[in-house]
Amino acid sequence: MTTQKLDLMPFCLRARAFLAQGRTEDAMGLFNDVIAVDPDNMQGYADRGTAWAMQKQFDLAMADLDRAFALGYDEASAYSTAGTICLEQAEYDKALGYFSRAAQLDPQYPYTYYNRANVHYAMGNRPAAVADLETCLHFPGAADFRELVLKRLATVRSA
Repeated sequence: MTTQKLDLMPFCLRARAFLAQGRTEDAMGLFNDVIAVDPDNMQGYADRGTAWAMQKQFDLAMADLDRAFALGYDEASAYSTAGTICLEQAEYDKALGYFSRAAQLDPQYPYTYYNRANVHYAMGNRPAAVADLETCLHFPGAADFRELVLKRLATVRSA
């Protein structure tokens, strides 16, 4: 007899919709249910970790993200979230590792480079910060993001 795993992704998607609606408690309840039904559900841990990060519950967020990574979750957005948490907590070496992994997984996501530039700058590595900010300028995107990058680039270059 084989055991078939339940597809719990629809529940994760519903929980994400709750988050977008500001229904954090409902979202967290669904994520908890997903993990209760399948304690090895890497998507559930990754999504709940992101939800914890949105609430600035960084220890809980990192515990869930680390569990997702240990289970094999390998998505750029989760690594970027982990990097942002580490950046906010001034854990620059760890942040750099997470952002670098996110860039490997999705080299077309400019916000990863922008955030990694902030880590490089905080660590005193201006040339690397400039390089990452210049990379951001090569991506098509919203004018407001481009303006933000140009302002940050001017600040980093003049420091």
